[in-house]
Parts: sequence; C-alpha cells; structure tokens
Amino acid sequence: MKKIQQQVDKTTSVNEYSDIFLKPTNLMARYGKSSYICPEFHENISRIVFIVGRRKITISDYLTNVLKQHFEDYREEIRAIHNEMTKPFP
Repeated sequence: MKKIQQQVDKTTSVNEYSDIFLKPTNLMARYGKSSYICPEFHENISRIVFIVGRRKITISDYLTNVLKQHFEDYREEIRAIHNEMTKPFP
C-alpha cells in the first residue's frame, strides 16, 4: 500500500511540475532582456525544454515560469529583506 501511495505522490509531483513550469508564457523573447547563465545551467535547461517540455516551450518560457514561482514562494521573505535594507538611518 505504501508503494502505491509513493507512486501516486510521484505522479502528482510530476504533473504539478509540468503544470507550473512546462507551459508557454506567450513572452516574446525579443521583448525581454538578455541574461547570461553558466554553460552547465544552459545545458540542463535546454534538455528540460527540448526533451521534457517536448519542444512546446522556449528557454525564456521556462525561466519565466521558474522565476514567477520563486517570487510567489518567497514573496514575504523578499519583502522583509527589502524593507530591512531600505529603512532610513536613525
């Protein structure tokens, strides 16, 4: 029974990942800004996009989705750090 639940959990995780990260964003790359990443990350992202994403998304789509989720997950922490860093001097 435990093994079946683990398989269900893994399937759910895979589906959630796909729903969050492997979807088109309708962002036109030419309207974005250039950003440089290390070759290792570029290779990994390229594999994800072309193989896992079945060439239905672009690298820009994937990075936009990853950053969007990151900002949602850490919104409060980012806000707290920002507020701390922008406090006026006493």
